[in-house]
Amino acid sequence: MLLSRRHVVLGPPGALAAAALPAAACADPGTGTEVTVLEAGKDGFNGAVPGPVIRARRGGGVTVRLLNRLDEPLALCWHGVRAANAMDGSTPAALVAPGAAATFSVTVPDAGTFFYRAVPRPRQEAGLYGALVVAEPSPPAVDQDQVLVFDSRPDSRGSPRWTVDGAAVHDIAVRTNERLRLRFVNASAVHALQARIENHPVLVMALDGEPAEPFASRDGAVTLAPGSRADVFADATLAPGTIAPVMFTVSGGGEPPALRVSYGPAPARVTPLAPPPPLPANPLPERINLAGAVRATLALAAVPPPARQRSADAPVLFTAEHGRTVVLTLDNRDALAHVVYLGGHHCRVLDRLDDGWKPYWLDTVAVAPGEIVRVAFVAASAGRFRIESGAISGAAVREHRFEIR
Repeated sequence: MLLSRRHVVLGPPGALAAAALPAAACADPGTGTEVTVLEAGKDGFNGAVPGPVIRARRGGGVTVRLLNRLDEPLALCWHGVRAANAMDGSTPAALVAPGAAATFSVTVPDAGTFFYRAVPRPRQEAGLYGALVVAEPSPPAVDQDQVLVFDSRPDSRGSPRWTVDGAAVHDIAVRTNERLRLRFVNASAVHALQARIENHPVLVMALDGEPAEPFASRDGAVTLAPGSRADVFADATLAPGTIAPVMFTVSGGGEPPALRVSYGPAPARVTPLAPPPPLPANPLPERINLAGAVRATLALAAVPPPARQRSADAPVLFTAEHGRTVVLTLDNRDALAHVVYLGGHHCRVLDRLDDGWKPYWLDTVAVAPGEIVRVAFVAASAGRFRIESGAISGAAVREHRFEIR
C-alpha cells in the first residue's frame, strides 16, 4: 500500500465506547510546570489502552513523569514530533530502569496529531501508547474534534482484533450539517487498515501531523499504515435520525472494529458550512534544495533481522551535517509491503525524476512490494536518530540509525 494524493495509504452497530481519557497532570513543586504522569504497567499507561490523551499548543512544551512498573527498561518515543534524539527513545539516557522514574520535557514545534509509544517495540504492541494532540494557534472552525486511536492485538486464536480507543464498538454522535475533525491514529506496530465512512464527503487536511493541500479522499476512505495518522474533515450531510456505518479493511485478517456515525433528531444548522481553508502551515521549509544532498539507500528485504539490538547499537546508515538535505532511497525487495518510520524528522516523497515532490509531509512511509520510493528531508537537529522498518503484517522490526552533526 502506498500513499497517494487520492488514496491515502498509510494498507453491527455498537454501544458508545468510552471516550479517550485526558492526561493526568500535576504541578512540579520546584518550577510550577504542569507535569503529565504516565505509569507504565502491564495494562497500559495509567491502567488503560490507549493511554491518556496529552494536549499541548504549537511551540509549547510537554513534560512527562514516566514511572516504569515493568520488569525491563523502558523509553518513550514521541512518534512524529520533530524533537531532539533523546526524545525519540534512541539514547541509553532515555531508558528508565524497572521500578524507577524519570522526567522528560519535549518542545512541540508543530501543530497536529501525533502519538507517544513505548520503546522497545514489543511494549507498544502490548498497548503502551497514547495520542498527543497539538493545537494550532487559531483552531479551525469545526463542531467536533475527535481523536480515534486504532490498534490491533491478537485474539485467542492469534488473529488481530481491532479496537477504537480501546473498545471493539464505538459510536460518533452527530447532528446534521455539523463539521467533524477526525484525528485517525493507527497505533498498531505491524497492521494497516482502511476506514471508509459510508455516504460522507471526507476531506484530508493533514497527514502524519503536518498540514497537506486539502484533497477529497476516494470514496470517503482513509488508509493508514502502521504508525500513520490522518486528520480529516467530514461534513455530516445526511438526514436527522440516520445511522451510517464505517466500513473497514484490515491487513493480516482478523476482526475489524464496529464504528458508526449516529445522527440526532435535530440539525446543527440549516445549511452546510462553506469549504474549509487549509490548516495553518507548520515551520517546515517551503522548498528543499536537492543539489549536493547526502544520498543513502535502505534495502527493505524479506530476510529476518538478527536478534533484536538496542537502539544505541543499531548500524549507522548515513551521516549528514546540520542543515544538509538528505535523499533516502527506500528499496523494497520483498513480496510484502513495508513501512519505514523516520525518527525526529518529516520528509517529502519525491517524484521519479527529482523534479518535484508530493504535496504533503510524512514521517511514516509505506512502500509497496518491489517498489522504490525516494524521500527527502532537511537534517534539522544534531544527534543520532532511529529509522525503523518492517513488513506490514510481519513481526520483525529492523532498526538503523542516522547521525546529524
